[in-house]
Amino acid sequence: MKSLRIGLLVACVLMAGLPQAQAQKPQAPHAAVAARPAAKAAALQPTAVRELGGIEEYRLPNGLQVLLFPDATQTTTTVNITYRVGSRYEAPGEYGMAHLLEHMLFKGTPQHRDIPGAMAQRGVRFNGTTTVDRTNYFASFNANADTLAFLLGLEADRMVNSRVAKADLDTEMTVVRNEFERGENQPFAVLAQRVNAAAYAWHPYGHATIGPKSDIENLPIEKLQGFYRRYYRPDNATLLIAGAFDKAATLALIARDFGPVAKPAAPIPQPYTVEPAQDGERSVVVRRVGGQPLLLAVYHVPAITHPDTPALIVYGLLMSLQPSGQLYKQLVEPKLAVAAGIGGVGGTDPGTVSAYAALPPDADVGKVEAQLLDLVEGRTAKPFEESELVRVRDIAVNSYRQQMKNPEALIQQISGLIAAGDWRLLFQLMEDIPKVTLADVERVRAAYFRPANRTLGRYLPAAAVERVEIPAAPALDERLAGLKAPPKVEAGEQLDPVPAVLESRMNRTTLPSGIALHTLRKQTRGNSVALMLGLRWGERDATFARNGTGMVGSLMNEGSAGYSKQQLQDALIKLRASLNISSYDQGATVFLSAERDTLLPALRVVADVLRHPLLPQDAFDRDIKAGLAAIEASRQEPGVLRQEATRGHYNQARGVHLGQPDYVMGVDERIANLKATTLDDVRRFHADYWSANDAQVSVVGALPDGLAAEVDKLFGDWKKPAAPKFLRHIPRHVEVPPARFDAIARDKANAIVRLHETLALNSEDADNAALELAVHVFGGGGLESRLSERVRQKEGLTYGIAASLTAGFWGNDGGFAIQASYAPDKRERVIAVIREELARMTADGITAAELARAKQDMLESRKQARTEIGALAGTLGSLAERAQTWAAVQKDDDEIAAVTVEQVNAAWRAHIRPDAFVISTAGDFKNP
Repeated sequence: MKSLRIGLLVACVLMAGLPQAQAQKPQAPHAAVAARPAAKAAALQPTAVRELGGIEEYRLPNGLQVLLFPDATQTTTTVNITYRVGSRYEAPGEYGMAHLLEHMLFKGTPQHRDIPGAMAQRGVRFNGTTTVDRTNYFASFNANADTLAFLLGLEADRMVNSRVAKADLDTEMTVVRNEFERGENQPFAVLAQRVNAAAYAWHPYGHATIGPKSDIENLPIEKLQGFYRRYYRPDNATLLIAGAFDKAATLALIARDFGPVAKPAAPIPQPYTVEPAQDGERSVVVRRVGGQPLLLAVYHVPAITHPDTPALIVYGLLMSLQPSGQLYKQLVEPKLAVAAGIGGVGGTDPGTVSAYAALPPDADVGKVEAQLLDLVEGRTAKPFEESELVRVRDIAVNSYRQQMKNPEALIQQISGLIAAGDWRLLFQLMEDIPKVTLADVERVRAAYFRPANRTLGRYLPAAAVERVEIPAAPALDERLAGLKAPPKVEAGEQLDPVPAVLESRMNRTTLPSGIALHTLRKQTRGNSVALMLGLRWGERDATFARNGTGMVGSLMNEGSAGYSKQQLQDALIKLRASLNISSYDQGATVFLSAERDTLLPALRVVADVLRHPLLPQDAFDRDIKAGLAAIEASRQEPGVLRQEATRGHYNQARGVHLGQPDYVMGVDERIANLKATTLDDVRRFHADYWSANDAQVSVVGALPDGLAAEVDKLFGDWKKPAAPKFLRHIPRHVEVPPARFDAIARDKANAIVRLHETLALNSEDADNAALELAVHVFGGGGLESRLSERVRQKEGLTYGIAASLTAGFWGNDGGFAIQASYAPDKRERVIAVIREELARMTADGITAAELARAKQDMLESRKQARTEIGALAGTLGSLAERAQTWAAVQKDDDEIAAVTVEQVNAAWRAHIRPDAFVISTAGDFKNP
């Protein structure tokens, strides 16, 4: 695994901020793939590509990259083959697969049955390593032409013919599991893995290369074989040879052994997950027995290919070198920490840089943590001096010289950079690092070492194990062996939800107190019953002027004269009942569900709550605080910003001002209104208006005996003669002129658009059914609607888009709206496509097939809505309010069924004006 000990520049480059796993012993091969096809020798020769720093690059026709670094002064030779595949390529359930495969490639092929034995015979030192980005296999030996020929033949053979077999996996799995367990014994390794996992929300760099124990133990051999076939191929590999060897002879061997290996026709699958920017500090705590306190902070940085990498390397050295580094001087010298440093760079994808501190057992962890972060993030760090930078440059030059002296070490470093795209990156870094300025260092510190980009881990030694092991579930047969039949629930009846049948079950009566009681008897499963109580009062302008009207209902959950909040909850639970009370300016709606034998007792509880609520101060204060917090939190939400942008336009068109019911309040006005509301407002409104002066009760289900008498007893005398009578407000259509508004919603990945126009429309108008069907076809019918088919299915611009029609029973204040979400840079395209579909709908109309589908969908949905007793109770209340019977519902169904294509198209053209929309958007638009 990687080490965070920082010394030379080389260590900084190789760390890459990412975990590595190294096999302690060879690995196993894969099932034989295919024999090497025959080919003309001349066609298989390597082609020279370039030379740099004494390293020569060649390429075979099958895509294999070859790097040769001959050095006649050496007495040894190193062969390294690197595959551009690591744990970054694994899927859930497969974590650790790349590393397991590395082990398996030492298990042999049909031609090379005992790879470790053959290596030992020739005195070859060999191994393999796996990182998140690549896997490599290397071997060093005293220069010998026969040994080199053997190794080249071996690598070509096991590239495609490795024996990746179940029997070998079963044995090697335990070896890898032991390697995993060894890592679990190392506090720093455990902490690094936990921090890394927290630092990445999505990218596979967050998964340890070695994988979890469960995946190591359970990986199917078929998945391992498939992984081998996908990624072990010549066009995904680089062969490196360094030290003493005959170049011409070696190239001939490479052509002979690797040239015939076929390049698969399928492209190499590449991962594409991009880690989103971190949006706040993250932290992890690990507690284990033993060890010393450790701190580890990681910061996201760009991929190693980014031009900021040299400055990040220099910054790590400036902070970590002994004795001049500020982490050493501020933490280690004063004995606050026993070690501290910064190191790491990105990988093929953006990676992390790590800052760490190892603490003595008696350390003040909080104090050292604060100092470490302050130093790393530049709050207390001193400016670097030019002499420090010169020192780092000298280290870079010396490091480069040392690498060039040791070809074996050099190609290992190059192997680590191959997956990033190009072996020449090492030379680019060596060239760039001496050019880094102090300004560059400060720039990258300010850019990346910030709290919002940090994940902090703490390892805290514990006296005892503090680990919660989650037990495995027993076998299902064992778990269910003692299962007994549950108590039977009373069966319900099947009642066809058509208006005529429902009407036949109705009973409508006016109680002696004047309360209207409408019931629909239906035998339900479990004798369920639903009750809706509707209360109405007052005139719209007068009630709107009163504060806290909507809070009365919510505060009733806090209890009553006869029940504390807990007692109220317990009583409802005991009665198998649920209660919901909502209130508004001109009334309240109470929904109560229970069973036949508990409805009346539950209704007695409800009566006490409605008539004698506690309305306590502490609950009121909590609701006000929560309401204010919710409004404040919504300030930067796209929906709120969009409404803020448009409300002035609507208010002006309607000729309304603050204090009038139709006025659209802004965020600050809503906050001011809520702050001005007092508990006295709430209590006075309840005292002045709440009553059964105008009440209607709807009940559906298994009706209990004595229902009418109990309702009249509980609510019949709840009268307030002085309370203003209910006066229905009749909304009137007001034309709102078209306009365009674009609001900026910063740091929001998704944008929204709304197109709205007002309509002079009532639900009882002759063409309302036709217009409903038109809107359904256009944008209300789910994925098959025209808008969805075009904008979502065809163009791929949105996850959700819909159109809706508003038409009330009273008045004619109707409307038509289209709403969609999308990526901010697609705003104008989304609007343009919607406009095109509006124009097409107006010009071409709908088809008979579309109409038939819409009718079926709407009529079936209306029928389904009449099957649930709670919805039925609500419908009874609406019918009673309108003085209608189920015949009105049947009339609406009949009108929908009778609509023609011509009527739909005529209704659309009569009401929908494509140029009359108020268009409003909100999103993080770059060029507003």
